[in-house]
Amino acid sequence: MSALIMAALKNRKVTLLATAVVVVYGFIAYYLIPKQENPDTSPPVAVVTTIYPGASPADVETLVTNKLEDELSQIEGFDYIQSYSRNSVSILVLFLEMEADVEKGWAELRRRLDDVESELPEQCHKPEVKTDLADTAGMIIALSGDQYSYDQLADFAEEFKRELATIPGISRFDIEGEIKREVKVEVQYEKLNQHRTSLEDVLNLLKIQNVSIPSGYLQKDGVKINVSTPGTFESLEDIRNTIVDVSRETGAIVRLKDIARVYMGLERGVKRIRQNGENAVLLAGYFKHGENIVLIGHEVRETLKRVRRRLPEGLKVDEVLYQPEDVGKAVNGFMRNLLQGVILVIIVVFLGMGLRNAIVVSTAIPISILATMATMYAVDIQIHMVSTAGLIIALGMLVDNAIVIADAVQVRLDHGMPAMRAAFEGARDSAAPVFSATLTTVAAYVPLLMMPGAPGDFARPLPLVVIISLTCSYIVAMLVTPSLSTLLFRPQRTEGSGPGRLRRLFYFLLNAGMRRKWVTVGITLALGAGAFYLQSLLGLSFFPHADKPFAHLEIRSEISDIDRTDRLARQVEGVLATVPEITSYTTSIGEGLPKFYVTVGQASQSDDYAQIMFHFDLDASDRFSTAEDLGFYLQHTLDARLSGGEVTVKMLELADAAAAPIVLRVSGDRLDRILQVADTLKAAIRNVPGTADVEDDAAHEDLEFRVHVDSDVATHLGITKYDIQRQINIALYGATATVFRTSGKEYDVVVTSDIDSREELENLAIKSRFANTRALLKQVATINLEPVLENITHFRQARSVAVKSWVIPGYSAPELAGLIERDVLPALDTGGVTVTFDGERERIVKNFGNVAVASAFAVVVVYLILFVQFNSFTQPLVILVTVPLSAVGSVVGLFLFQQPMSFMAILGMASLIGIVVNNAILLLDFINKARSRGYTVQEACVDSVAKRLRPIGLSTTTTVMGLTPMLLSGHPLFVPMSVSLMNGLLLSTLLTMVVIPVVFALAFGRKGEVSSADREEVD
Repeated sequence: MSALIMAALKNRKVTLLATAVVVVYGFIAYYLIPKQENPDTSPPVAVVTTIYPGASPADVETLVTNKLEDELSQIEGFDYIQSYSRNSVSILVLFLEMEADVEKGWAELRRRLDDVESELPEQCHKPEVKTDLADTAGMIIALSGDQYSYDQLADFAEEFKRELATIPGISRFDIEGEIKREVKVEVQYEKLNQHRTSLEDVLNLLKIQNVSIPSGYLQKDGVKINVSTPGTFESLEDIRNTIVDVSRETGAIVRLKDIARVYMGLERGVKRIRQNGENAVLLAGYFKHGENIVLIGHEVRETLKRVRRRLPEGLKVDEVLYQPEDVGKAVNGFMRNLLQGVILVIIVVFLGMGLRNAIVVSTAIPISILATMATMYAVDIQIHMVSTAGLIIALGMLVDNAIVIADAVQVRLDHGMPAMRAAFEGARDSAAPVFSATLTTVAAYVPLLMMPGAPGDFARPLPLVVIISLTCSYIVAMLVTPSLSTLLFRPQRTEGSGPGRLRRLFYFLLNAGMRRKWVTVGITLALGAGAFYLQSLLGLSFFPHADKPFAHLEIRSEISDIDRTDRLARQVEGVLATVPEITSYTTSIGEGLPKFYVTVGQASQSDDYAQIMFHFDLDASDRFSTAEDLGFYLQHTLDARLSGGEVTVKMLELADAAAAPIVLRVSGDRLDRILQVADTLKAAIRNVPGTADVEDDAAHEDLEFRVHVDSDVATHLGITKYDIQRQINIALYGATATVFRTSGKEYDVVVTSDIDSREELENLAIKSRFANTRALLKQVATINLEPVLENITHFRQARSVAVKSWVIPGYSAPELAGLIERDVLPALDTGGVTVTFDGERERIVKNFGNVAVASAFAVVVVYLILFVQFNSFTQPLVILVTVPLSAVGSVVGLFLFQQPMSFMAILGMASLIGIVVNNAILLLDFINKARSRGYTVQEACVDSVAKRLRPIGLSTTTTVMGLTPMLLSGHPLFVPMSVSLMNGLLLSTLLTMVVIPVVFALAFGRKGEVSSADREEVD
């Protein structure tokens, strides 16, 4: 380092030019760095959908779901599976671990699906895989208008898509909610019964009558002339005239139009979208990874305006989601906090130092920040609220190294050294202790980088940015500060005495503590015990809800029918329309909306499901002070007014959202027992004060017509079960026969029937594929109306039902979960099942534990660094006394500011380890130097506190002032962390200047004298 310092000083112009280049590059990097609101914490997730036509949920579970789960659970990086076995379909939601190699995992997923496909029933369709569900839409545009059909709305969306897709940085656009038109062949079963053909015959005839096979060519006189045989349908009339039967007796031809209606219609049973109650389609846009969406957003806005101008006036174009604007506002807000912090820190430096020294020291802040920006761009760290918070936390520490170097240089100047020599020796002699202090702070943050899971991914940019910025500040202090000091520093004849009253207070406390050392230790222990008690009074919280002006509802209909779900959704829309705070709402029936927030999961397709995203403005009235209050009001209102299903209001979560604040998973082998225990649990939890909207995700029993085939009769007639199932499937569900092409578009040709009652189904003629015989369905089977479970849910490959409860504002979810576990659960009969908790409390325990482990590891690493520095086993232990002292301050601060013990508050406590240890290092270093000069322990302690009070106080003040704008911002995520950091640092500094000398004196002195053993260890 000495050679680098000397080189930097001898080539000051080069050093300053290089610094200017870094500053310019930092500005450019800030402009180019990708920006977003939050870190992306979406787990890698895939959905595997397998259609098994006509199968019951129990058959789907046994023959499809179980086999797929067994096979896919062997994927490398596998975390868990949640599956749904429904009528005719198996849906698996597969999660990989956050640290998994996603590309490799999805490749193995597809390979294993190919391997297991042969083990599935023959009638199963090929499993379909979606692996882009973690992608969050960057913008969602709703196109609506009463006078436009879905086809027209989709055409408008295509026009937008064509223009927007050309913008650099756009990954793709998806059109959601388009209901396609199709050719419907509605066979009239009574007319069909009069002929020898069947529904399957009609299907196959349409397939083979709509083909296009190259015919080749003929050669004449050396010239090749192509031969074509038109075989495709060119009009609906061609389809209607398709011959489906010929009478053996009369030779009369039966055409399709004789037994069926052929017409263009809309798909049925597909996803439907509405915007503010009107039919709509959505255009969901996705940005490429690593792009600055704020810059791209400006071009997107201009393109949207240009396309709007040439579309009809009656078309409504609403921005359901527009991330570039939201990200721009969020980033500007946090950068404003950073700038305010910079100004406050510089003011403190100028007040605490001379003008020239303050100018040199203050330059370390912008240079270090811009160097950090350049590094962030190089290593692909995005700018968002967490990475910016890391800069704000580091802000006060960026000047610490520069202050130490500046003081060392100034002391040598005051003793008459030439400027160049003073700068070199001051930097050289301070290099090792400054490096050690920086290293201990960095070491305290390194373990935080290794926290697992979504919370770890969410918080990881914070310690990473702190480490980068501190490293940059060290380089600036070692190379740039000495160079600038040679230009600006002058010898000083007087020293600032510091704030007199504060200095006298410290002297008084220190002298009192040194006189009564064990009393001081006792008071410190009492403060720790008091803090422990205060901690028990703090509310527990994992992450606060996101500070966003929108939320969503999830709707479950009691009956798995998309039309009934649609009607239920319209009831909900009617309620939302009466709430003045709600400004707009977007509804999706049959499937979830495009993923509109990073922690909102993608719902699978289901006829009993709907999702509504709504925007709100709390300033529209004075009824609600928080979004949670609005959500609770909505939940209460919807519960009172709706029937025929369940509605859940969900606020947006910041990271690793639980299904509900309180979740109990009931698992076992016997489904009836699982449902029984789940019902008992629901009833008991509803009686617990503070719980609200207790529900479960168990499927309700639905009535189903069951076709029981008389195998003897059917076999005698040559009719197989496949014949019966296939022809009923076509009659009721419909089947795609072929494709009709016209005017450059393709339309599916779907064969179905006009049957809509049990009596009509019983009179459907079933034809054998082998014996060419026919019989009415009621001759070979009976149809009974029976109850059936519409869905069987697995969680982690076991049958499971989740009992969920929300919490009334003012109550604590972890406390209620503990009450249920302690008082409610033991009183219930849960034999035959396993009940596990999986709510907010479990996430708190797991992730707070991860922070605690990381902190313990950080303490060990810091101890090792201190051991090397001081060559002592005991002195590092004295320094580490500051860690619990800082925790005392954090707890007291959280209590006074009425903040919960949240994940970010705990993270703030962990961040204190490196900061507060530095103060103790500086103090202990001076104590050791004083002892080496022959001072008694007590004299050394008092003298060192007197000399280090000003720089330690200045360092603490700069860090606290740097955090002040973040505290005043009121952001629910960072206020607890700011309170934890600021109060922990303030109290630990106060106690460090008193308790550390007392503990040192107890450890190394006897009656104030230095023992020979002590001298040996110090030496």
